[in-house]
Amino acid sequence: MTYAVISRVQGAFASIPPMRAETLLPLVIMLILWIGLNGSGMPEDRVFVLVLVLAQTHAVWRSLPNAARHLNDGYRARMVWPVVVVTALAAVQLGVGDPLFSQRLLSGGCIFVLVIMLMGVRREQEVMARMMHNVTEGRPVSLLRVNACFAMVFLCVNEALIATGSLVVWMSAMMVAAFFIHFAYWFIVLLVIPPEDSLA
Repeated sequence: MTYAVISRVQGAFASIPPMRAETLLPLVIMLILWIGLNGSGMPEDRVFVLVLVLAQTHAVWRSLPNAARHLNDGYRARMVWPVVVVTALAAVQLGVGDPLFSQRLLSGGCIFVLVIMLMGVRREQEVMARMMHNVTEGRPVSLLRVNACFAMVFLCVNEALIATGSLVVWMSAMMVAAFFIHFAYWFIVLLVIPPEDSLA
């Protein structure tokens, strides 16, 4: 039993996928822009909001094509609404120009994801039938709880960094947290799903 647990943990660690280039690149660009624009003499608050808005916009735009591929033709027209919402939020953030406002929007996004995941957990059987096909001993393997937990983790990290009151600390620590959360998330996922379905 102990050997099986140790073997499973080692297998999970060994199977954690590296952070993809399309995920890593925005973090690198954020850091370069943060350092470069601060060095140009632009006010720190404005630089922070600009960099954060660019990162948020990139994350959404990167996800839209993949989301559209999974929708029926009749529903693809509705993809205009995420574009409108993202554009409006970006405009509001740039107009307000307050780092705290942008940081709180991130917290709001985490809460939104958390609520969606918890709603999914309540209808787990139906959601799993549509989204996943992994079965262990006749029971569906759900990642909804894992996603909810990590939405809560990200929310707590963001709020803790906001409490420091330093934009430099927020920017630096969020970069490190992104790597930690990536590896921790995949480690938990690989422990949850059956070994035969784990990533190679």
